[in-house]
Amino acid sequence: MLTIPKMLIAEMITHALEKDPEECCGLVLGKDGRGTVTRRVSNSHENKVSRYTMEPLEVMKVEREADGRGEGLLAIYHSHTYTQAYPSETDIRSAIETGWLDPNYILVSLVEKTRPVMRAYRIDENGSVREVFIKPA
Repeated sequence: MLTIPKMLIAEMITHALEKDPEECCGLVLGKDGRGTVTRRVSNSHENKVSRYTMEPLEVMKVEREADGRGEGLLAIYHSHTYTQAYPSETDIRSAIETGWLDPNYILVSLVEKTRPVMRAYRIDENGSVREVFIKPA
């Protein structure tokens, strides 16, 4: 289970809506399964409407910040502007290829712009996807 303060949930949804129709991306820092802060990261993918690539130098900066706070990378978030809040095959493949299997993956679906949907998942090295419950705090 992930405990995410309502303010952080609102920040991720706001980010997704501001970047629509492009996909947004960012990181959630925290400790012991509880989010403490979100950090937006630039999407540097050439096709931002249906893909995301987090800008590596920004990710490194956020990871240093997490270390300085005594926290870790709790989750990677991004939006799906035209599909449901479930990892695509590309999302799954990317998680495996990058080796980022420890963080949770939070997806914000904007299929219905007035009713964004947020869900979280764990992706393992075999490509299995398991939903993680988000507990608003």
